[in-house]
Amino acid sequence: DLPFMKWRNIAFVISVAAVALSVALFLVRGLNYGIDFRGGILIEVKVPEVTDLAIMRANLDGLGLGEVALQEFGAPNDVLIRLQKQDGGEKAQGLAVEKVKAALGEGIEYRRTEFVGPKVSQELFWDGIKAVVAAMIAMLIYIWFRFEWQFGLGAVIALIHDVLSTIGLFALLGLEFNL
Repeated sequence: DLPFMKWRNIAFVISVAAVALSVALFLVRGLNYGIDFRGGILIEVKVPEVTDLAIMRANLDGLGLGEVALQEFGAPNDVLIRLQKQDGGEKAQGLAVEKVKAALGEGIEYRRTEFVGPKVSQELFWDGIKAVVAAMIAMLIYIWFRFEWQFGLGAVIALIHDVLSTIGLFALLGLEFNL
């Protein structure tokens, strides 16, 4: 028999301190926003055979285009390349895409190229916030009707605790925060 309830006050203080520290870290250090929130270039390619993303990333990092993120999605030979927004307007974005195409070489199928501006990034950010709030309200309503309203409130408070703690961890470690 584990007497875990006798530690509840200590656990509560630690939990509140962790959330307060997370909020402070977020306000002071902020988050390391990814291309999704800052804007940039999105290139979807299909390579002829399965490729090593580390080699491809090293090749693109050498171009001097700033932050480059590669992600495999769908089939193993489908790659999503994200580049940070280039200084110099639309012309600079086009030059960056041309540099990437030259670095990747022949035999690559380019499925789409998109420029994500800061306005779209801000919309994505607020849409994400709205989705989280809507999910929390839906959970509260479901638990309220299924059980009692106190349990719903407790579930939402636990969710807020977990989200704030995770954001604090991202701020502390400087991990990239993206969609």
